[in-house]
Order: sequence, then C-alpha cells, then structure tokens
Amino acid sequence: MNKSMLTRGFTLIELLVVIAIIGILAAVVIGSLNDARSGGQDASVKQSTANIRSQAELWYNSNGYSYANLCTQTSVDGLLSAAIDVVNGTDYAGATHGVSTYVALNTITGAASGRTAACHADETRYVAVAPLASVAEFWCVDSTGASKQSATAPASGTYVCP
Repeated sequence: MNKSMLTRGFTLIELLVVIAIIGILAAVVIGSLNDARSGGQDASVKQSTANIRSQAELWYNSNGYSYANLCTQTSVDGLLSAAIDVVNGTDYAGATHGVSTYVALNTITGAASGRTAACHADETRYVAVAPLASVAEFWCVDSTGASKQSATAPASGTYVCP
C-alpha cells in the first residue's frame, strides 16, 4: 500500500509542461482578440463614414440640390465625432460640434499630428474622411461614390478621396 501512494499524482516537470502549454495557448488567443478588436473598430469607422454619404444625399435633396453647409450639420458632425470616439477609445474633449475637424489621439505612431477626421463640402461636391484604428491610414467617402482606404487625408479645398 505504501508503494501505490507514492506513484500517484503528477511530477513537478509534468505540471510545468502543462502550465507552459496553457501559457502559449493563452498568448495566441489574446493576440487574436486584439486583431479582432482592431477589425471591429475599423468596421465601425467605415460604417460611420458610409452613413455620411446617406446624410449627404438627404441634405442635398432637402437643401435645394446643394451640398453647401453639409459639414456643419448635426448628423454629419455626430458621425465624424463617433468615428473619432471609436479610434480614441474615449470622448475627445477638444472636439466641439459644428467644427468639421477632430483629432484622433491614439494613433499607430503615438502622435496625434495628422490623424484627423474631416469633412469638406461646396455646392456640388463633398468629401469626408476618418482615421482607421488598426493602421495609420484613413477611410474616405466622397460625392463621386468613392469609398476607400487612403494613406492621406484630403487637403482643405479638395473634394475627392486621394
């Protein structure tokens, strides 16, 4: 009976191997979850900017067939603000509604410079852009029907996606 009690259980090496395997599996799962979160944030930004296209057409039809003042509309302003909130993870305290530029704080490089959501519109055309969360690029929609990823945001006075 004494011998059988000594042979039961796991050795220290076996326990360490199991713990190491569990640690490796956990690291793989956590990495996958981070990728999924970034993909979800990008999908949200893309949807918000796509909704700007719908709002722009509604504005165009109700504003005498003109996109003028589109970017100051509460609906467009709210969609840009929502896109930035997704990228920032929190509300951006410096953003004021009615202004058509918001700065994303959590950029890929860690610097806020150049990572802005913006909207430009004149009588016959518009462009709206928001930074993506997973890459240092932007999602852009414009009045020509373009909806695409872009390395740069359109400059002021430019009404097409770059």
